[in-house]
Amino acid sequence: MELPVCVEPPNHDGRPAVHCMLLKELVCEGVSRLSAVYRALLDSHANASMHVIPISGGMDSRAILGGLLPYVDSSRMQAVTFGVPGTWDFDIGRMVAKEAGVAHTQIDLSDVPWDTESLVRFAGECEHPIALFEPYLFHQMRVRFGHESVYWSGFMGDPLAGSHLCKQDSTSWSQAMSCFVARGRCCRSTELTPPGFSALDSLPQVPLADPSILCYDEQLDFAVRQGCYIKAIVVPRGYVCYAPFLHPDWVSFVLSVRRRYRQGQHLYKEILKTAYPKLFSLPTKNSFGLPLSAPRWRRCLRRQGLRLRAAARRSFPWVDWRTSPNTNYIDFDRGLRERADLKTVVYESIQDLKKRRIVDWINIDAIWNRHQNRQANHADALTLLASLEINLKAQKTPLP
Repeated sequence: MELPVCVEPPNHDGRPAVHCMLLKELVCEGVSRLSAVYRALLDSHANASMHVIPISGGMDSRAILGGLLPYVDSSRMQAVTFGVPGTWDFDIGRMVAKEAGVAHTQIDLSDVPWDTESLVRFAGECEHPIALFEPYLFHQMRVRFGHESVYWSGFMGDPLAGSHLCKQDSTSWSQAMSCFVARGRCCRSTELTPPGFSALDSLPQVPLADPSILCYDEQLDFAVRQGCYIKAIVVPRGYVCYAPFLHPDWVSFVLSVRRRYRQGQHLYKEILKTAYPKLFSLPTKNSFGLPLSAPRWRRCLRRQGLRLRAAARRSFPWVDWRTSPNTNYIDFDRGLRERADLKTVVYESIQDLKKRRIVDWINIDAIWNRHQNRQANHADALTLLASLEINLKAQKTPLP
């Protein structure tokens, strides 16, 4: 993925430059830019029979739905929500589709069967090897609607709007790399890397752009995490996918505003509330199940409650905790203890991986047993190790 670092050129029509605009002017300009982006993208694919919009509990997918409503007949729009009942992605998505008045399909991911053959086939379709289990669940939407539909993705909406801005930017490239590695671990429950391994060696060793245009931290996030991992999940090859937030007119606008308007996605939220007031009067995952307009004290209470719950779950893994409302996809910790099909796929995969003797520094059986005995929650480690084996099978690497 190319690093989106374009910024607005100076205006020559008497209007102030974007970085000089007041908040009200920026909101109006942002609403206008988004509308123009949807018109331009729709003009390039006017004959699509069906527009599929995955709706989560967040903002980007809802913004896409709101942006398409004035230009696409509701009979040609299909909202899709997926997750498990009781989570925000599952429940809020249904509210949004109902408010928009579009056809809605809800995929209960607890009903999706797990088998190694399907995962291997999915891994073979991916652009490059990735951690497979959450992306495989996201892929169920495309299984349902096939290659004939046009898919709309909120890819890069939140990050460009400032969701990953740090309170304090890194002052050097080396500091940014260290922060990126610390924040970006796929497995936090146990150490999986071999002695002497340094993730820093795998990152670009020099900045990708001038920090006056894009801070060091966002350069790594946009180019590495978003470009090399998230993109492969939400904008896969082989399908017609539109990512409106990557349109140059929107990128140049949102990266040209003053930093304080991107911090906490402040400007983006004001644009969305102004452009699509009914849709954004509903709860959002970004506000912990409350509307964006909810008082700050209520959002802080919700956030603290979720943090306490997460800390308790890590500290007391033997307790049968109810699925948290902010769970993405499914509760893998519980699923790896209770679902026979998921347990079988993961256990057989990690046993095959053990036979290869390529991760001998990891005690795979100990990790599995600790998880099954509720001594720890190791779903992140187990699904990552199983993904490695499934990717090797997809590449037809034979077992010894």
